[in-house]
Amino acid sequence: MEGVTFPVEQRVYSWLLTNFSRPINATFFPFKPPSEILRYSWLQETLGSSDGTHKLPLQEASVGLLALLVLQECINSPVSILPYVTLGAKKCKLHLYNTIVVNILKTIIGLALMTVMVPVMLPFLAFFWLASLAVKLTYAISFGPSVTKAEGVDSVWGLELEESRPFITVCMLVSGEPNLEKIRTHIKTKVLDLKDETGNCRFRKFWQVFSVKCGYYCWRDVDNLNLNEHVRLINLSPQHHEATTRDQDHLNPNEHVRLLNLNPLQHEPTTRDQIVNGNPNPVARNDVMDSVVRKVVSDEGGVELKSDRPPWEVLILARDDNRYNVVLRLHHAIGDGVAFMRLCVETLIDTSLPPPNVGPKPPGPFIRAAMMLWSMTVLPLGLIQVVANFDRNSLHGPHLSGRKIMTWSRSLPLSVLRQVKMATHTTVNDVLMSCLASALARHFTRRKETVKQVTSVVPLSFHDLTTPLALTNCFSVATVKLPVTPTLSPLARLVATKRLLDGVKRDPTLLAVYWVVKTVSGVLPASVASLLLTGHGLTLGASNVPGPQQDISIWGDGVEEMVFWVPNRAPVGAGMSFLSYKGQVKVGLNVDEALVTSREEAQQLVDDVECELYRMHNTLFLKSSTL
Repeated sequence: MEGVTFPVEQRVYSWLLTNFSRPINATFFPFKPPSEILRYSWLQETLGSSDGTHKLPLQEASVGLLALLVLQECINSPVSILPYVTLGAKKCKLHLYNTIVVNILKTIIGLALMTVMVPVMLPFLAFFWLASLAVKLTYAISFGPSVTKAEGVDSVWGLELEESRPFITVCMLVSGEPNLEKIRTHIKTKVLDLKDETGNCRFRKFWQVFSVKCGYYCWRDVDNLNLNEHVRLINLSPQHHEATTRDQDHLNPNEHVRLLNLNPLQHEPTTRDQIVNGNPNPVARNDVMDSVVRKVVSDEGGVELKSDRPPWEVLILARDDNRYNVVLRLHHAIGDGVAFMRLCVETLIDTSLPPPNVGPKPPGPFIRAAMMLWSMTVLPLGLIQVVANFDRNSLHGPHLSGRKIMTWSRSLPLSVLRQVKMATHTTVNDVLMSCLASALARHFTRRKETVKQVTSVVPLSFHDLTTPLALTNCFSVATVKLPVTPTLSPLARLVATKRLLDGVKRDPTLLAVYWVVKTVSGVLPASVASLLLTGHGLTLGASNVPGPQQDISIWGDGVEEMVFWVPNRAPVGAGMSFLSYKGQVKVGLNVDEALVTSREEAQQLVDDVECELYRMHNTLFLKSSTL
C-alpha cells in the first residue's frame, strides 16, 4: 500500500487530530478540564513518538482500521483519547459500554424467563384476582363502606409476629414541659379531624383497624376512637434507670452492663470532637435520661398494640431536664417512611414545610411507560436478586427473641458528610452506607468472624412529591452487597460502595418489582401476601430519609433532635436508619437482643459508623493539610 493515499481517511485523520488534541482552554463539554496539560495527541502517544514520527502510515489506513484503533484506545486508555468526555463520564459515573452490553444480556435472559413464567403464573393470578373481587363484593354487601380491602403494598406488612413488630418509630427531643391535653388537641385538630376537598377524613387510616376478614387484609372503621389510649404520658423517674441496669442480666450473664458507661469508644484520634471542637478527648454522649429513654423505647418497640384499635400511638416521655421525648409508633401498613416524614413536616408540625427531597423528579408518562415495558422484560432477574441471598454471620441466623434494642448515635454534622461527598464525587448516601459497611466490618472482627460481604435490603421511594400527601406504601426494594472486608481502607470501601449503589440506581428491574409486588399483593390472600418481601438470606435493612433542615416546632415547643427506626421483618433482626434534621444526621439502630451480647455491643456498632466518618474525613483533609 506504499505510495497510495486515501483522501477520505486523510480527512478523517485530520478531523481526529483537530478535535481530540485541543488545547486545555478549549471547551468540549461543560466540565472542568483536566489539571495536566495535554501535550500530545492520542495517536502520537499510541502509535508513534513525541516528535510526530508515526509507526503506521495512517494517511493510507482504511476507515475500518481507524475505527478499530479508536475503539481499542477508548477501552485501553480513555483518558488519553477523550480527556473531556472521560472526565464527564467519571463525574456522571457513566459506563456506557458495560451498561449497554449487560442490559442487552439481561433483556434477552429476562424475556426467556418471562416466556416460561407467564403461562405458569397467569392462571393462579387470575384465580386470586377473581377471589379478591368476590371479597370486595362481600365487604360491600356485609359491611358497607365501613370495611375496605387493603390494597397494594399495605398487605405485605400485615403479618405481625412476636419477633418482629411492623412499626416505624420516630423519636423527637422537644424542649419545654409536656402538656398532655394540648398535645391531644393538636393531634386531633391537625391529623384526626382534617378533611379533604370532598369533606371526608383525609387520613382515614388513623380511624381504622387493620385486620383480616374473608382471608384478606382489610381496613375497618372504628365506632369510637379514644384518644387517651393512643396518646399516653410516661414519667421517667430514677426507678426507670434502676430497672434499666437490672434488666440487662439476661443479655450477658457474665457481665453486668451499666448504661451509665455508654461513652464513645477510644478509637484513634478521628472523633467528632477533634474536628468540630478541636478537643482530643471526646465528651460523654449519654446522660442518665438518655439511657432511660433508650430503655423505654426499646421496651415499647416489642409491644403489640391491641387488635381492636387503630395501629398507631404517641408516647410522651417526661424527663427531668426541662425537655421531653415524643415517640410516634406507626404501623407500616399505614404508610412508609417517606409518607410518615411528609405527615410530620406537612401536617403535624406547627408550620407546614414542603415535602423532603427523596429522589429525582419522576419522568414523563412516555418515558415512564417505556421504562415500565423494559423493566417487565427483566423482571425475573430482579426478583432473583431480591430473594437469592445467602448471608451467614452472627447478625443473621439466630432465632429472634422479639426483644428489641433501639439506640442512636450522636449528631453527625451534615457539613462533614458534604465535605467528604464533594471531595470524593459521591453522595451523602454513599458515604453513610460506606460508614455502615465499615462498622459491620469492625463488628465481625470483634466477633472473630470472617465475612467479606453483607447483604442489605434498601428501600427506594417511588413517591411523587408533586401530588398531595397520601398515607400509603410506595417503594421498591433492592439488595446491596456491602463490602465488609476489614483490610479495606476508608476510601477504597467508599469507592466500592458507590459502585454498588450506582448499579442499584441504574437497575431497570426496580420499577417492575414495585408494580408486581403492588399488584400481586393486592390480589393474594393475607397468608400468602405476607410471605412477599421476606428477608431470608439478608442481614439487615438500611434506610435513609431526609428531614427538614430548619428549626421546627410542634404544638408550640421546639424540636431539638429527631431519630427514627425501621421495623425488622423476620428473619431479619437488624435495621440501620439515617435521618437528617437541621444540618445533623442521626443514626438509629434497631436490633434483636438475640443477635448481640449486650446493649454496649449494639451501641458500639452505632459508634463505629460515626468513627468511620471522621476517619474518612481525616484521610481526605487532615493529612492533605499537613503536606
